[in-house]
Amino acid sequence: MSSDAHTKLAKLRRDYEAAKAQIQALGYVIPGTLQKRQYRCGKPNCRCATQNILHGPYYQWTRKVSGKTVNLNLNEQSAPKVKEWIKNRQRLRKLCRRLEYTSLALLQIVTRMEKT
Repeated sequence: MSSDAHTKLAKLRRDYEAAKAQIQALGYVIPGTLQKRQYRCGKPNCRCATQNILHGPYYQWTRKVSGKTVNLNLNEQSAPKVKEWIKNRQRLRKLCRRLEYTSLALLQIVTRMEKT
C-alpha cells in the first residue's frame, strides 16, 4: 500500500469522525418549515385597514404527516426553537450525505488496495 493511499485513508477517517462528532453535537431535529405571517382582517374600521398595522405576527410550523400537510400554530417564544430544530435537520441531512460520501471514498481506496 502506498503512502499516498495511507494518507488518503487517514484523512477520510478523520473526516468521518468529525462528521459523527458534529451529528452528536446537534440538538433536536424536526422536519418542515416555519412561516411568520401577518394579516389584514378585512374590517373597514380596523387598524390594519386605517393605519396599515397588520395583525400578528403569527408563527406556523408546517410539515407532512402520512402525505398530508399538517400545521401547528406557535407562540412567539416557540418559534425560534422550531426554526433552530428545522435547521438542525438540514445540517443532519448534509452530514449524513458527508458520511456516505466518505464511506464510499474509503471503500474505493480499500478495494483498489486489495487488488494490488
